[in-house]
Amino acid sequence: MGWLWSSGPAPKASAADASAPNAEPQPTSIPKTNHAAEPVSGDPEIAKFMAQIQAEFGGGSNASTKPDIFSSSQPTSTSSQRSSWSTPPSPPSDAVRLDAVSESLLPTTMSCRQAFDQAFHCNSLGGQWTSVFRSGGMRSCSDQWDDFWFCMRTRAYSGTVKEEAIRDYYRQKEIKKYGPGMPNSTDIWEPRTEKLPPGSAFQGRYEKPNISDEEWRRQEIERRKMIQRMLKEEEERTSSS
Repeated sequence: MGWLWSSGPAPKASAADASAPNAEPQPTSIPKTNHAAEPVSGDPEIAKFMAQIQAEFGGGSNASTKPDIFSSSQPTSTSSQRSSWSTPPSPPSDAVRLDAVSESLLPTTMSCRQAFDQAFHCNSLGGQWTSVFRSGGMRSCSDQWDDFWFCMRTRAYSGTVKEEAIRDYYRQKEIKKYGPGMPNSTDIWEPRTEKLPPGSAFQGRYEKPNISDEEWRRQEIERRKMIQRMLKEEEERTSSS
């Protein structure tokens, strides 16, 4: 009996030892990591777009979880982007202005869908293929995407503030492309100083010549020579004075 009592606990101990290795591999309670806490995209353009969407449509069921996504990665940049997008830009007091006719032709509206289609097509294979076919190389689409993101920002504006912001945006594009020192059409002909009233263009009377083609060519050559001679004399007078 003593042997039974003394040897009885041994199998229990061995069973406990045998079950011990099975208990060790059990995983400990690891806190679940929220994969959504990672940034949605490293592209700054996408980050701008998501910030705009949250600023306009935030407050729904997903609004309580999505701000945590951005606050974990870039808490300060998101708030600064929202404030900069919701505040209309103030043009400087000494901003360069175009001539009266060009100012009157500046657009005051933008289509965000059209701007996105143009930017998306520029980035597509077909758009780059067209660029290679026309200009011999691939082109950057940053200007098209700038137009789209600017249009998205102006959605928060209204009235004359939105019109003036769009007008100033296109004004800066005109100055950058055709400003001082840049080639433009005014190098060839003199621009109009005032806008023509509707229906007044191409209203001059045309008289069909009643002479032969050879005579018309001869008169045309003489007319061009006379114009060149007059321009040369005017240039000499200007240089001498």
